[in-house]
Amino acid sequence: MTFKLFLLCSFVFLGRPQDVLTFLQPMRPALVVTVLAVGAMIFGTRRQELSAALSSSISKGYLLFFLIMIIGIPFAFHRRIAFEAVLVEGYYVNMLFFVLLVSQVTSLQRLKSLVWVICLCTLMYCVSGGLLQTEYAGGGRLYLAGEMFDPNDTAYVLLALFPLCLYFVRIDEGLLKRLVAVAAVIGSMATILHTGSRGGIVGFGAVLLVLLLTKAGGIGKSYKWLIVVVIVSTLLFLRDSIDVERYLTLTDMSSDYNVTGKGGRLELWKGAVVLSFTNPVTGVGVQCFSWAHFLDKAAAGDSYLRFHGVHNSYLQISAEVGLIGFGIFMYIIVRSFSTFLRMSRIQVQPEKRETSEMSALGGFMLLGFTGLLVSGFFLSQGYSIYLTLYFGLAVAVGRLQGSASIWYSSSQEASFSSAKADRNMRLTEVDVRDTEARIHSGGKGTGGRARHGWDQEWAGSAGAPSRRYSLDCRKAQ
Repeated sequence: MTFKLFLLCSFVFLGRPQDVLTFLQPMRPALVVTVLAVGAMIFGTRRQELSAALSSSISKGYLLFFLIMIIGIPFAFHRRIAFEAVLVEGYYVNMLFFVLLVSQVTSLQRLKSLVWVICLCTLMYCVSGGLLQTEYAGGGRLYLAGEMFDPNDTAYVLLALFPLCLYFVRIDEGLLKRLVAVAAVIGSMATILHTGSRGGIVGFGAVLLVLLLTKAGGIGKSYKWLIVVVIVSTLLFLRDSIDVERYLTLTDMSSDYNVTGKGGRLELWKGAVVLSFTNPVTGVGVQCFSWAHFLDKAAAGDSYLRFHGVHNSYLQISAEVGLIGFGIFMYIIVRSFSTFLRMSRIQVQPEKRETSEMSALGGFMLLGFTGLLVSGFFLSQGYSIYLTLYFGLAVAVGRLQGSASIWYSSSQEASFSSAKADRNMRLTEVDVRDTEARIHSGGKGTGGRARHGWDQEWAGSAGAPSRRYSLDCRKAQ
């Protein structure tokens, strides 16, 4: 029940159906499912399991990152904004989602169930983009229904989600799932191209380079050629509605407003660097960059005074959380990336389906994380729930990799257990008589201490029966 509530919570957080089905908004679905899922986790999850889930280096780093956010609230440039952004309607939700993910995704089957939910989220975004979009505005750029994401954010979200859908294209999990995954992947590519997001197209290019030039996900040459054909076909079919000229501006950025204009990204990035070094310990406060940058410009006597986001996830964290928090943030990213890379390089054995599945999942997570990191360089998405998703996935797959049980099929596990039992029961009659004699001799005149010590020694020796066996022998006498 707890895991099913977590899957529902994931769909609401990642797919945001309330943005399209607006009649759900008064019901506060995100709040309701979060309360239910967390309550079920508290009363249904063992403390030992939860403690084990939060004991990894990534989990500890993430908890410390959240703690630094809280500590920085009293020192923020705007304390009310920072307080609300962390503890009222902001990052605490990410923290709850992270804890839910690492505590509930405890097996390969559960991991695949979560990826299936992500695939459904991706398809829903594509449907809302292709059929239910509110408008094409700003030079033909696609704006999805709802007010949560602009075109740049939409590209960012789909870059995070659609590579995971490739798992159901690569691995046979049934015809329905494969068809849904194919539709989600093609729809994502079309939607990303329609957003007109230049940062999104750069991230998309990074994903394609990793996909086509490496063995990530175990995608064969035939599939790679098919992906190229799909992309080219999509471009030709939608060429009249895609703002190609906007993408071509990437070839010459010298006159772009982001480089030369007031309030352009280059100026904002320079301001973020200055704020990072003038507030290195606690930063200017979560979601307070706009306010701090405005005050900084006003103090310098600048006539152009506007509130702007930093438009860079990394500089956003360094300026708002401080250099210590930024270091922890980058540590989590590096550890997560290395985990996905290690999983994608698992030596696949033909007779073990589990290794093939884990390797494919690791490769596709590597693709999605790459797209997220590249496109996030041009957006203020440092506190994104999708980054939290990948941090949690890194913890989950790291735990699965450390568990030997996932590398055995059910029949292999049964054979292994049977062989182990046969080996433990291969005691000759002489061994049994010798055991009984030593139990009797150890119990005379020793107050039981010799017997206890011998039990521990015998139980710890190679090929010996368990201590429970020795206790059973003692009871029989």
